Amino acid sequence: AIMRKNGNIANAEAVQLINDCKKRAYTTADFATRAYTPATLTMDELLAERGREFIFEGMRRDDLIRFGKFTTATWWDHAPTAATRALYPIPQQQRDLNANLTQNPGY
Repeated sequence: AIMRKNGNIANAEAVQLINDCKKRAYTTADFATRAYTPATLTMDELLAERGREFIFEGMRRDDLIRFGKFTTATWWDHAPTAATRALYPIPQQQRDLNANLTQNPGY
């Protein structure tokens, strides 16, 4: 959020937050070469870091949508996905209860 608020550019605060989280995975010597700087923390690198940090948390799909990469990125065994899949289908039961609902495109 800090980077987005700053025009998708990392500032010292954003870098510090990411580095604080990342350094627990490295020894002090290793981390020195892997720490981000405002020049190296790009939006693409932030997406990659979130992929590593939340690898088993089920957040990748939402992150790819949020970062505009859902239709172009390959991750694990998932191929790029059609844009219509960025929204989930509305369950038929909910549509039956509310005649004003229409199904999302592509379903």
